[in-house]
Amino acid sequence: MNHQVNMNHQDWLAQADIYALGALDGDELIAFEAHLAAGCPECEQHLYKTREALTFLPQALEPVTPPPTVKARLLAQITAEAAIQQPVTRLPRRWWWWIGVSALAAAGLLVALSFKLYQTQQEVQRLQRLVASQQTTITEREEALQAERHELQRATEMVATLRAELAKREATLEAEQRERERVERVVATLQGELGERDAALRLLSAPQVNLVRLAGLSPSPRANAHLLWNPAAQAGVLLTSGLPQVPRDRVYELWAFVGKEPVPAGIFQVDEAGHGFLRLPPLPRAKRYDRFAVTSEPAGGVPKPTGPVHLLGSL
Repeated sequence: MNHQVNMNHQDWLAQADIYALGALDGDELIAFEAHLAAGCPECEQHLYKTREALTFLPQALEPVTPPPTVKARLLAQITAEAAIQQPVTRLPRRWWWWIGVSALAAAGLLVALSFKLYQTQQEVQRLQRLVASQQTTITEREEALQAERHELQRATEMVATLRAELAKREATLEAEQRERERVERVVATLQGELGERDAALRLLSAPQVNLVRLAGLSPSPRANAHLLWNPAAQAGVLLTSGLPQVPRDRVYELWAFVGKEPVPAGIFQVDEAGHGFLRLPPLPRAKRYDRFAVTSEPAGGVPKPTGPVHLLGSL
C-alpha cells in the first residue's frame, strides 16, 4: 500500500506500458494489478490503447526471410554453447536495476512507436471515412444529375409534342383559311351572278324586249339559244343549250350584225350540259342590229369572226 502511495500517476502509466508487454513481474505486477482493481479509468484507457497499438504493430512490419547460412550459424552456436557448462554468475543488484531501466526504456520506445502507428492507423481510417463520404456525395449528385437529365428529356419530348400539335393546328388553320377564301370567292361569284341576273331581270322587264331564237348550224345542229334583246338599251341576255365544250384555249363569242358588219358582243363558256349564259355589254347605240351569231374563237376573243358559226338568228 505504501508503494502505491509513493508512486505518482506517470509511474503507473509507465508500468501500464510494461504490463501490456507482459514484462511486469514480482511486487510491481501485484501492485499494478491491485491499482487496476481499485479502479483507475485513466490507466485502463491507457492500457487499452497500448494493447491495441501492439496488436497493429506486427501488421505494419514487412516480413523478412533470413538467408539459410544465418539459420545454420545460429543452430551451430546454440549447440556449442549448450556443450560448454559455464558457472552461473549472479549479477549484482545494481546490474538488475540497470537491466530494468533499459527494459523500461525499450518498452517505452516500443510503446511510443506503437502509439504512433496507432495514430497513423486512425488517420488512415479517418481518410477512408472521408473518401467514403465524398463517394456517397458524388453518387447522390450523379443520381440528382441523372434525374435532371430525365426531366430535361421529358421536357424536350413535351416541347416536341407541343410543336407537333402547334404545326397540326397551324396546318388546320391554313386549310380553314384557304376554305374560307374559296367560299368568299364563291360567294363573290354568286353575288356577281346574282347582280347580273337582277340586272337581266330589270332589262327583261322592259316592254320593248324582243326574243331572238338562234338555231344550231352544222358544227352543232342540236344546239339552240334564246336572246332577250332590248333595242332601246342596246343590251340583252343570251341563254344557250346543247353547245359542246371547247378546249381551254378557245371560247364562244357572240356577234351582233349591222347588215354584214359584225360587232363583238361578248365571250362565254358552257358547262358539261352545254348550257351557257352571257349578259351582253352595252353595244354602240348609233347602229341598228338585226342578226346575231355565235362562233368559236381563240381564248380572249377576236375583233372579227374567224371560227365556225355554231348558232345564228335574226330579229
